[in-house]
Amino acid sequence: MIAKTPVVGSALLLSAAAFLAACGGGGRDAGVTASAPVAISSANATQVAAAGVDAADGLTGSTSGILGVVPAATGQGHATDVNVVATLIGSVRQAPQANTGGGVHAAAVLNQTESCDSGSISLSFNDADNDQALSTGDSVTLSASHCVSGGVSLDGSISMNGLIVSGDQITPPYSLQFSLNTNGFTVSAGGETVSIRGAGTIAESSNDGVSSVSSFSGSGIEISTSGETLSLTDYQITETHNDATGAYTYAIDATISSTTLGGSVHVITDVALSGVGAFDPDAGQIRCVGADNSSVKLSVIDSASVQLEVDADGDGIADNVYTESWTAL
Repeated sequence: MIAKTPVVGSALLLSAAAFLAACGGGGRDAGVTASAPVAISSANATQVAAAGVDAADGLTGSTSGILGVVPAATGQGHATDVNVVATLIGSVRQAPQANTGGGVHAAAVLNQTESCDSGSISLSFNDADNDQALSTGDSVTLSASHCVSGGVSLDGSISMNGLIVSGDQITPPYSLQFSLNTNGFTVSAGGETVSIRGAGTIAESSNDGVSSVSSFSGSGIEISTSGETLSLTDYQITETHNDATGAYTYAIDATISSTTLGGSVHVITDVALSGVGAFDPDAGQIRCVGADNSSVKLSVIDSASVQLEVDADGDGIADNVYTESWTAL
């Protein structure tokens, strides 16, 4: 696991044409299912804990937000996490602005194709009440064909439906919720590629415009990156973030299937993982439960290390306790 870095704004990804859509709930899960539970032992406990943390971290990105998993150059001399969902939310908010001609468009459905450095990306914005603003009942569909812009490559299609909007970020409180379905959407940047398929629900809210709460939940989502595929079923991930202090928390409850592990574990958050800024969590506790109730409990010591307690035979008594570094995870 690596320290977190600030979110990349949508303008850095696709400028004004950053039309991504988000992961939503209630829809089909593109056939994402859980594999058989893996037996947890001292031999694989670190690997199991890493899978649990990586899934939570990969989907929340901690300080970066949900799905902050793709490193990319920002032009500021360092690599950073591309917060895909934050970009999606920001781009969804920009969708009404695609009507650059001004005035009320004749049809409620706006279709627009944008050129990339190479390839193309098209957006369909269904303005249900024809008010040229993002509002409850609207929907967005994005299709990218080998679109490369600003060092980021996009391919595939993703649809967002069932928007529920209250207030806006300029005058909080505000809230935004929507559903997503995708059979395959790929983002590549900085030599890394992440592919997403499945379904879920994304929600974000803030009472003051400084502290926010976001969540990502659904029946099945699959994330593939760097030779690893993680499938989450019956998942619920919740994150909080304070823009003023950089403080964050995140929690996950999900069954995670990992190609590296060769099976699945059920990850439970006992105490939300928390930290500040670009650092790894300095508090919190999660448990990974596998076959025959075998488990490993990860208790955060500080932003540099964690304690792992392995219960290989599932009797509730730790068989092995040791300290591991965050970097090892």
